[in-house]
Amino acid sequence: MSARSLSVTDAAELLHFKPKTIRAWCAKGVFPNARKYPDDKPRSEWRIPETDIHELEAQRRERPPSALDPKRREALLLGL
Repeated sequence: MSARSLSVTDAAELLHFKPKTIRAWCAKGVFPNARKYPDDKPRSEWRIPETDIHELEAQRRERPPSALDPKRREALLLGL
C-alpha cells in the first residue's frame, strides 16, 4: 500500500511554515520523495508523502531550532 501524499498547503499547516517555504524545501530535496503532480511542468503542484513529513518532524524534535532569525532557523532545520 502506498503512503498518502499531501499538498504543499497541507504540509505547511502540519509543519507550521508558509507554503512558499515548503515549495522551496521540495525543490532543494528536503522531502526526498516529493514529486510534482501531474508532471514536471511549471504549474504542477508538489505532492509530499506523509512519511517524509513525519521524518522531518522527528528530526525537528531531536534538534529544535532556537529563537533565531528565519533564515538561520531554516538553515538549522535543513542541517546546513
